[in-house]
Amino acid sequence: MKKKYLSQLISLLVASTAAQGLLTTHALAVSGLTIDSSVSSINVVGPNDSLHITSTGSITGAPTTALTVEQNATLATLINDGAINDDGSNSSNYGNNIVQVNGAITSFENTGTISSINQYHYGSIVAVGASGEIDNFINSGTIKNASDNFNPGLNNTGAVTNAGYIKTLTNTADGKITGYSGINNQGRIDTLLNAGVIATDTGNHGMMPGNNAAIYNNMNSNIGTLHNTGILQSNSLYSYDGGGIFNFGTIDTLINDNEIIGSSFGIENYGAIGTIENNGKITADNFGIYASTSNATSIGTIANNGEISGASYGILISTYSQSLETNIINKGLLSGTNFALYLQSDSNSSYAANITLTNSGVVAGDIYTNNSEPLKINGGTTTMGELTGLNGIGTITSTRSNVEFGTGSLLLNDNVVASTVVNNAASLQVNNSITVAGDYHQKAAATLISGISDLAISRTDLIAETGYGRLNVTGNATIDQGSSVNLVRTGNTYKFAEGQRFVVVNAAGAATDYNADKLNYKAIGYRGAVQGSVYDDGENKALVLTVGAEQPVTPPVVTPPVVTPPVVKPPVVTPPVVTPPVVTPPVVTPPVVTPPVITPPVVTPPTQPDRGLATIPSATASLGGLGNYTGIASPQLLELYNASLAIDSKGEANRVGESLSPGQNINTSSAAAVATSTAQAVVGAHIDAVRNPSNSGTSGVATGDDYASNWIVWGQPFGGYARQDSTAEVSGYSAKFGGLIMGADRSLGDDWRLGAAVNYSNTSVHGKGNLSGNTSTADNYGVIGYAGFTGDPWYLNLSAGVNRQNYTSVRRADFTGFSGAAQGKFNGQSVTLQTEFGYPLTLPAGVVLTPLASLTYGYQHVDGYKETGGNGMALDVGSSHAQSVVSDIGARIEKTFATGLGNLTPFAQVTWLHQYDDRQVSSRASYAADTVGETSFTTKGASPVEDMAGVAIGSTLYEANELNLDARYDLQAGERYQAHTFSLRLRKMF
Repeated sequence: MKKKYLSQLISLLVASTAAQGLLTTHALAVSGLTIDSSVSSINVVGPNDSLHITSTGSITGAPTTALTVEQNATLATLINDGAINDDGSNSSNYGNNIVQVNGAITSFENTGTISSINQYHYGSIVAVGASGEIDNFINSGTIKNASDNFNPGLNNTGAVTNAGYIKTLTNTADGKITGYSGINNQGRIDTLLNAGVIATDTGNHGMMPGNNAAIYNNMNSNIGTLHNTGILQSNSLYSYDGGGIFNFGTIDTLINDNEIIGSSFGIENYGAIGTIENNGKITADNFGIYASTSNATSIGTIANNGEISGASYGILISTYSQSLETNIINKGLLSGTNFALYLQSDSNSSYAANITLTNSGVVAGDIYTNNSEPLKINGGTTTMGELTGLNGIGTITSTRSNVEFGTGSLLLNDNVVASTVVNNAASLQVNNSITVAGDYHQKAAATLISGISDLAISRTDLIAETGYGRLNVTGNATIDQGSSVNLVRTGNTYKFAEGQRFVVVNAAGAATDYNADKLNYKAIGYRGAVQGSVYDDGENKALVLTVGAEQPVTPPVVTPPVVTPPVVKPPVVTPPVVTPPVVTPPVVTPPVVTPPVITPPVVTPPTQPDRGLATIPSATASLGGLGNYTGIASPQLLELYNASLAIDSKGEANRVGESLSPGQNINTSSAAAVATSTAQAVVGAHIDAVRNPSNSGTSGVATGDDYASNWIVWGQPFGGYARQDSTAEVSGYSAKFGGLIMGADRSLGDDWRLGAAVNYSNTSVHGKGNLSGNTSTADNYGVIGYAGFTGDPWYLNLSAGVNRQNYTSVRRADFTGFSGAAQGKFNGQSVTLQTEFGYPLTLPAGVVLTPLASLTYGYQHVDGYKETGGNGMALDVGSSHAQSVVSDIGARIEKTFATGLGNLTPFAQVTWLHQYDDRQVSSRASYAADTVGETSFTTKGASPVEDMAGVAIGSTLYEANELNLDARYDLQAGERYQAHTFSLRLRKMF
């Protein structure tokens, strides 16, 4: 039969009624109907082939319900390409539905729009009644309520509400379903497929808990398979319980391949869900998955291959009666800000949640349970599962029972609080210092693995150390016979080496029993044996693993091939028969065949790596002292010890060893002495400059100063640079110093002048060579007394200085397996005595030549000190001292010129300096964390330079009105050493 169009409706009317003040409602029973224009409410009764609303057609409810498929009516195909909606009038029928299906529809396809435009409408957009049935419901269009809708949720409705039976409901990639809840199931849906968007959309606060969800499955309702490849989302800004999926009934299988986003819950379950399989993302502002379970309600399996996360909880399961078993299989990421997994049980001991976590992915966040049943955690079979905090080390807490690690491979980066932590047969790896607040029991089939990183960073004690895997047990630790304890490198550069010791378990319990001699030990990737032993300090018992010698590699035995020389038969020659004449047959000599000479291949055995012992004395001493450490009390020092044993080259051993010695601070005291000697030299130069020429005879010093003046007050800033190059035995340094000296003196008669000066200087020292990166400073405070005697024509200068130095230092060491910086703060004192003799000679043209000689004695003492920080490299350094006796012989030449700036006197001086005491500074130290002194060693500084050349040049820059300004530059240079000094002197005579 041909389809009927709107213009033919009159002939197809079976009945029509009109109510006063309402639009006419049409009841149709036709073989096929196409609506291509606007009509009002339609009822479908009886059997029907199809109803098609074209893109130009529409059905408007008068005032609310636009299309009704009556009970007992059948409709083979319902297609909407147009619009179905209410009229938006302010009527009393707010709770009616836009499309009501009470009959049977074989195929319902919507590519158009089915909606309510009334903001007060709180009924459903499409409702399938208790007697309704749809075989295949496909939405590729839009099913929605008004955008400004204020549905309070009182009547438990959704954009699509099913109280009947839908075999397959499909929301395609182009489909969008939005309402107070997107889909509200109160009946049965065999298969629900979403590739588009199903979302909540309401401007009202959610008054009915649980209704405001993208998909809401009511009590006594069933969804067979729910498969989401699109988006399920709760959009309400005001709903305290909006979610992606709320289940109060039964869902056999829930599969998410894309996104479920909840404003409060991703998935909330008060019913029964057989399996949740997540291959996408389930996220929410509070709970990723929330489940309240009992005898009749539970979630059988949660299989996460994607991400489940909540701003508060990743998964929360609450049990108020004996519940069925729940298996959580995590191969992806499970996380929560407060808790990644939270298991809440009723206080009744018989109410227990039987929950097992099998993790081959990452659980990032704390885990909590107050269940009376043990918390069972398994690891991965082919990949290692990780249990960690959201930002660093997390916590697993079981307040009423044990935590059991069953099988598989797990990385534990959580502290565990439980009565007993039991490792039944799992491979449990720890890469940090993990605390077990309770007892620890490892059974025979289990393995504990300690991970050692490329850069292990210790803290202050056995419990706080990080970067190095160990268990710290507050109770008793028991490891059954036959169990395994292994070491493994977690990086690429750290190397195991003979003698290394690792504290794998440290327990405080008196009943601790490691069975250390009956366990299996191994350092993975290392050919040497590993031994276990127990270290008991009276308060704790530690299981210590010691790495043995690595087995040598036996070169392969290559047997040279046996070559049999070829057998060569001489040719058989038959002489020709010639008659006559008689011919003598030729004599044929068979060829001589020499067999080939086969040289067997030369097989060179593989070269074994050389450990490369240090050759620099200070490096040998510091590494030797470290190698004497036998304890475990300081994990920092133990980490340094272990890392040092893995050094495998001479250059690295020298670099590391010297950086671990106090060589930097020895260099600093030497550099500080340059500043103090410079201050002493400045005083001597001042005495020369103020010497009275009238008392020097005709060959006196041509300065023009009034030597008999009663008082002279003067000041002089000075600064300089010193450099000591590195040698084969010690690394050098570069130093910069600057200071100020101020003094006053007066004459005592015609021959003597006495005075005193105070000085301050700061010296900054930077290490070179193996000490690069090390820095230190010295603040010097000194007092110098001085005197000058003028003879005829000779003179004599005398001075004595006392100084105090305040030192600060930073020593650094950085190599595979270790990094540290130790800070030092200590003091020192020094005494300097100096005498100088000169004999000025006046040459023609007013040039003065002065042969001179001086002798200087110096003594320097550095107090003992203990460094801080350093991650184990800090040293306890004993006091040290050094002394020197230096002669300085040479000559100075000068000439005075009268200028507009006064008498200017440039000079030049050349001397030879000789050091009579060539003993090296010696410093004894031990590692600060070593409380018994077994790591003591001695370090020597650089040998003093015996002979140096000294050059000085300078001039008076200004001399007028009893005010003088002089400048001077000094250079001392010897083998591997240079010192440059600059000074500017201002003096005023009174």
